Amino acid sequence: MTRPPLSALLVLGLLCGTGAEAQSLNELRTRLQATLQRSLNRSMLGGALPDIDLATGAVTRYYPTENHEIILELGDVYVMCATLVTEDGREAPVDYYIAESDGRFGVIRTEIDNRAPLRALMDAGRATRLE
Repeated sequence: MTRPPLSALLVLGLLCGTGAEAQSLNELRTRLQATLQRSLNRSMLGGALPDIDLATGAVTRYYPTENHEIILELGDVYVMCATLVTEDGREAPVDYYIAESDGRFGVIRTEIDNRAPLRALMDAGRATRLE
């Protein structure tokens, strides 16, 4: 009986580890997406996500159109992005900040049409792509 070379066993071990990591990453992505969907379902009124401009008091109704696949990591916080559209067709980016507590995820902050804070975190290297 011949034994496989040590290098073959190491490669096999690395591949098995990669599969487990990929599975847990997919599970994390699924949990984050489910959290976002639950949060949206609770926040939407009449099929729209209302947002009030605190400077003017104007309420804008946003409709979800597209979720982006990229998830960012910011320490223990994750950021998921989407595109919303207003009643008049104007697109607006939205960033959902999600954290975990006691084994449950929840949306802790939503930034609509205000990408500057997230860009600053990315430029500083504090928010990175979840991979």
